[in-house]
Amino acid sequence: MNVSRNLILITLSFLISISPIISQTQHSEFLKKYGQTQLATVGNEPITYEQIERAYQKNISKQKPYLYLLNRDSIVDFVKLYSNYRLKVIDAKDKKLDKDSSVQAEIQQNRKILAESFLFEKKLTEPNVNLMLERRNIEAKVAIILTTFEQGPNKDTTSAFKKINEAMDKLKKGENFGAIAREYCDDKDLGNNGGVIEQWITSGKVQREIENAIYETQPGNVYSKIIYTPYAYFIVKVLAKEPRKMVLGGHILVRIQDLNDTLNYKKKVDSILTLIRNGASFEKLAKELSDDKFTADKNGSFDEYYSRSTGFEKNKSQLNPSFENALFTLKDGEISDVVKTNIGFHIIKRYATKNPVLDNERDDLRNLYRKQYYEFDKQAFLDSIYKEMKLSINERNLANLITYIDSNKIKMNLNWADSLPKEILIRELYSIQSKPIIGQDYAKAMDANPQFKSLAGNRDGYIRSIKKVNESSAIQYATRNLENEYPDFKILIQEFVDGILLFKAETMEVWEKLSFDTTRARKYWDSTKTRYIREPMYDISEIFVLSDSTAQSIYKQVIDGGNFDTLASKFTQRPNYREKSGRWGLVSAKSNPIAKVLFEQNITQKQIVQPIKIETGWSIVKIHDYQPSRQKTFEEAIPDFASKMQDQVQKELLANWLIRIDKTHPVKINQKNIDLIMKAGKDSQ
Repeated sequence: MNVSRNLILITLSFLISISPIISQTQHSEFLKKYGQTQLATVGNEPITYEQIERAYQKNISKQKPYLYLLNRDSIVDFVKLYSNYRLKVIDAKDKKLDKDSSVQAEIQQNRKILAESFLFEKKLTEPNVNLMLERRNIEAKVAIILTTFEQGPNKDTTSAFKKINEAMDKLKKGENFGAIAREYCDDKDLGNNGGVIEQWITSGKVQREIENAIYETQPGNVYSKIIYTPYAYFIVKVLAKEPRKMVLGGHILVRIQDLNDTLNYKKKVDSILTLIRNGASFEKLAKELSDDKFTADKNGSFDEYYSRSTGFEKNKSQLNPSFENALFTLKDGEISDVVKTNIGFHIIKRYATKNPVLDNERDDLRNLYRKQYYEFDKQAFLDSIYKEMKLSINERNLANLITYIDSNKIKMNLNWADSLPKEILIRELYSIQSKPIIGQDYAKAMDANPQFKSLAGNRDGYIRSIKKVNESSAIQYATRNLENEYPDFKILIQEFVDGILLFKAETMEVWEKLSFDTTRARKYWDSTKTRYIREPMYDISEIFVLSDSTAQSIYKQVIDGGNFDTLASKFTQRPNYREKSGRWGLVSAKSNPIAKVLFEQNITQKQIVQPIKIETGWSIVKIHDYQPSRQKTFEEAIPDFASKMQDQVQKELLANWLIRIDKTHPVKINQKNIDLIMKAGKDSQ
């Protein structure tokens, strides 16, 4: 059902992008204190401030960040709106719609979808992204030694492993890291630099195994373990760790355009620096003399903050290491001595410093995690669930089964197991939750999910396919207690269920009763018919050509007795109109370009009109009939008022339904508590 899919999308969207306002500590404390304050009752059901605020936060058109900041009438209106929603849900339960088997099946099916997304969000994505964000408060300067090995299915890591271990043994004996890097590092440029990586590192900038080592190691120390990655072995030394800062800087550049004349460029930049030291304006000189025209237009400023580990805030580009080092050595307001880089000489100014706004980096880190690590972590998590479920492979029976399988047939054919010996198929292949699964059951599951067949081919492949066959069961097992483990999920599911019930009840009470009532429609038309006026109409045919001379020639043929339809089918150049002999039929003088010109020129008699300029060409028009403006008939006016009338009927049905429910479940709004929430909320700001 489409409504269910839409509800899932809305619910998942809310789950993944929870409003940052709600997560603020200050408002969390406010909710703890006042969240259970009753703002209304619907029958016997209390409506709390927390429920209302949660609904308000989902309102994409909200005018204030919190409900209590609205004026009193607006708060009362929103409470009434929410109370009407609860009335509909209560009526659905009175109708026992929540007990309907089809509704129950729909709820269970969609709970699986919501639960899976929620599970991996809470268990994997959220904690990992939060860890990366926390780590982004710190950046590190590191040095590494790496030994590489050839890639491929039969890669030999022996030599690289031996080499990296030799390097680690020497480091443990106290030998100099830089010297060891020069001797052992397979990246010679890096080795010649003592293994030092020029760029500072923060979370999300290096492979996770290396990042973990950096954040687990104190400055000045070598990480105690050799790190294995799919392409190299690493030894990591942390040289320094500092709080990550964002710096706003700027410069005056004297670009070296001729390497043979470097001395003169140096003299020029020295003279500029002397002027600044003697009190001249850095900004004025940058605007007038800097060879960097982009920053010169901004008085020398880069115009965006910069971090050593993540680069500029917007374009993420990195500064030259010498430039960067000079910038971060300065204090706010200070100006550097002359700094040379590969493009020229710089005088650098540091304007301001701020801490990184980590929430602004959340989406980037989330995308990075989902792209690089999520699938690996998901498999590791599922492996832990398989362990809990006591998934046990019968290695002997699996090996016997594999010897009889043609791996090409299994990938291409259904019922591939029919040709296998029965005694092989009836043996237990694996067990899960103490339930034995025979080869025949596994084969049926594989045929039901052809994508799992691509995993097979050898022992490891078949084990992966067994896990895939059981993945849905593992997720169901892992999500069985989500409502108890996460109160937010319990609320999420309840809101989703309520949404389905509301839709079912509203369909019964409003949409199924919203048929077009001709008697009511005629009464509606009788009271409003003067509003519906039909514009002037022309019944026309046309011969359209691109030049005036051609039009005049054809017009003469028509006037001399030529058949208009025949000439139109031969000469008109309007697409698809030759087949219709140029016939337009009845068209509006307001919207049709030909009829519009005729009306503006007050041509209303039946006639053949001499060529007139229309759009990009010329038209000879034959007027078959003209019908002046008049009041529309009932039948003609239906498209104009039907939707308005249906809206009116819908509102009446909805209002009558709510009135009827309110009689058995009266809504009472607690004005005193609304005033309390407003005062407490404003006092907390």
